[in-house]
Amino acid sequence: MNWLLLINALYFLFGATMYVGTMWVLKFFLYPTWESLARDNVDMHFGIPTRAATKFFTIVVPIMFISGGILVWSEWGTIRVMPAIICLLGIIVLTWVGQGIIIPVNVRIRGGDFADDTELRTLLKRWMMLNDIRFYVSTLTWAAMVWLLVDRGRLLESFA
Repeated sequence: MNWLLLINALYFLFGATMYVGTMWVLKFFLYPTWESLARDNVDMHFGIPTRAATKFFTIVVPIMFISGGILVWSEWGTIRVMPAIICLLGIIVLTWVGQGIIIPVNVRIRGGDFADDTELRTLLKRWMMLNDIRFYVSTLTWAAMVWLLVDRGRLLESFA
């Protein structure tokens, strides 16, 4: 049974790592280049990556909900339930912001539902601001998962 809990924790770590990595790449490497996006190049530099990310995370995230629930259940009654709860709440917030608020903006941008490049840039700035929320929440979620694994494995003690 313990190896199933380990696989579960490693799956959540995988998903959290992919999520935080995506958010960090967006913030530090892609956002600066998007100041020059225009109607004629927005699909290549925005549409293709956001469609690919949506497709990937549509598979990974639902399993993370189950995995996060298992984390909370398996750590119930220990101090590690706190990072487990942070992990579960993190993926809930990330999904709510992504699906509920960001996806409609994605659809507008990818569909060309804007008057001109000025409105496109306004939409992109809104999109970036909303993704900044996911940047911070995904970082917290990843850190909570690492905290849980470090504490569970007593890794700090092993380096003392």
